[in-house]
Amino acid sequence: MKNTKIKICGVVDVRTAVSAERLGADAIGLVFCKKSKRCISVEKAKEVIHSLQPFTSIVALFSNDEEDYVQNILSELKVNLIQFHGDENDEYCTKYNLPYIKGISEINDGYKNLDYKFPNAKGFVVDSHEKDGIGGTGKTFDWSKGSFDTKKPIIIAGGLNCDNVKDAIKAFMPYGVDVSSGVESSPGIKDINLIEEFIEQIKNEE
Repeated sequence: MKNTKIKICGVVDVRTAVSAERLGADAIGLVFCKKSKRCISVEKAKEVIHSLQPFTSIVALFSNDEEDYVQNILSELKVNLIQFHGDENDEYCTKYNLPYIKGISEINDGYKNLDYKFPNAKGFVVDSHEKDGIGGTGKTFDWSKGSFDTKKPIIIAGGLNCDNVKDAIKAFMPYGVDVSSGVESSPGIKDINLIEEFIEQIKNEE
């Protein structure tokens, strides 16, 4: 468990980003999906990125966004990884000359033939997102369907919180976990105490 990578997603301010990093998060997720309540502006994103240490990964999240919009965002920011969370195919995901991970769900047999459909993906985020592709729903996916047709790293998301993250890790032995609403005091507002507890559940478990 101690080696499980941790991503705190939907961060919208410097204080949360710095606190998450200090507490042990490996990656900070910045959401640029226009429909999301966690959508961050370019100006705020720059502040967050500049506040973090060099080895903390910055993940930019998009979902079914126009190519020009994605290009404009990425041209303004220095990010390490893109997370595509909608219906994007591999050809679209590779247009931006950055490594990417792909959000998948049960919708339309989303767990099958992953390496064939996304040969260039660095890994997959298994989430409970709805048809609009936006995560952060606070709902877990059906853990009984936990067979993912891939040899690439799996990151578990969707409804994770301080109470169930240990069980998720034991069930899937994932490369990483990704949390958003599970460490919030209200929609879109992160709670530093919950972030700390969430990370401690992972780091302090043998």
